[in-house]
This record gives sequence, structure tokens and C-alpha cells, in this order.
Amino acid sequence: MLNLELAMAFEDWAKPRGYDMQRNPADQQFYNVETRAAWLGFEAAHGPDGCRPYGQQLYAVIKKSSQYAHQGDKLFPVRVAAAPYGDYIVHGGVGGVYRKKDVDFYVIEDGKQYRLS
Repeated sequence: MLNLELAMAFEDWAKPRGYDMQRNPADQQFYNVETRAAWLGFEAAHGPDGCRPYGQQLYAVIKKSSQYAHQGDKLFPVRVAAAPYGDYIVHGGVGGVYRKKDVDFYVIEDGKQYRLS
């Protein structure tokens, strides 16, 4: 899987639907035939030849200094929108909403993560 952003999006889509996400360590292909077929369809629809949204997806990771650090240390897709309460403008992730001071923002381009300052 060369495109990290696409792989993360597939995982976000496939896991809740019960797909078996185990892979062969040698070639990173999915063991399960149905998961492999779903990946091929997802890749075709969302890859360079498929329908892609304009622009980049914004990601966040919870800062180690945040009171929410126990919720995880992995990137998750987010959007910035009106706060439902307080200054919680970052929507997404386990907690649902976060303050800007609790997360670091990233974009992914060509499989590389770029931290935004």
C-alpha cells in the first residue's frame, strides 16, 4: 500500500463493516479474499483514477501534554467547525471534539506526514 492516506481511509471504512484487516507481512496483501476485493474496489474509486475530493484531508494527533492523551497516539481525520461548547473546534477522533491546543495538525502527501505549525 503506497498511499498512507488511502490505506487509512480504507481502514476507517472497512473495520466498522467487519472486514478482516489481517495482512501478509511479506507483501502487505490482505489474507481475506473479501477484504482484498473490497480494497481493490476502494482503491479504484478513491485512487488517482477515481473520484477524489478537492484538496487535502486534515488529520490530528492528540498531544502528549493534553488531558486527552490517554485516548490514543494515532493520526485521525478531523475537520474544524463551530464549537458545540467552549472552544472545542476540532471535530473527529475518539472524543468527538477537541480544543486546538490539545492536538497537532497534519496533512499527508505522497505517503509522507507533514505537521502543520
